[in-house]
Amino acid sequence: MPPSRSGLSRRMLALALGATVAVVLAAVTAGGTYAFLRSSAQSAGATLVGGTATLVVTTPLALPSTALYPGQTVSGSGTVRNTGAVPLRLRIAGLTQSTTVNPFTSALTVGVAIGASAAACSAGFTPTWTATFAAVVPTELTVRLAPGDSAVVCVSVSLPLDAPAGANAQAGAGFSLVLDGRQVP
Repeated sequence: MPPSRSGLSRRMLALALGATVAVVLAAVTAGGTYAFLRSSAQSAGATLVGGTATLVVTTPLALPSTALYPGQTVSGSGTVRNTGAVPLRLRIAGLTQSTTVNPFTSALTVGVAIGASAAACSAGFTPTWTATFAAVVPTELTVRLAPGDSAVVCVSVSLPLDAPAGANAQAGAGFSLVLDGRQVP
């Protein structure tokens, strides 16, 4: 026998209230305060483990300060370390200029790869990610950092051969390459 109209209405109201509570909780927990979870629980066939996720720069990015001409690339490296308690996958989250934009800096292309050493970055490398300041797509890198592990991040900066004429004799600008880590099992 199908449920009565009032029973069905009560059930729909209960579902709507449950959905509303979930949305409100999601909005409240997505705020600017984050908690460090340090516990584990088991259920049939799965284990949920939480812990701190912390990524720090142990060696800041160092690029040569030589003049950059069309068709030229300079490269350098920095080192990041997972000092948290959970494994992380590195992700490029952004690329920002720290000073006034001009035709020179707007023409630059930034490349990133994970290197075996700082020397490997200085000798030249093939980037696995490239972007300009106008077109940055957040991208997960292939490196997984266990707690305590480090990675050498190779960075290249290139001025293309077809750089605009207005880029001539312009001063370079500082920039930030924003990296973060995503927890992985």
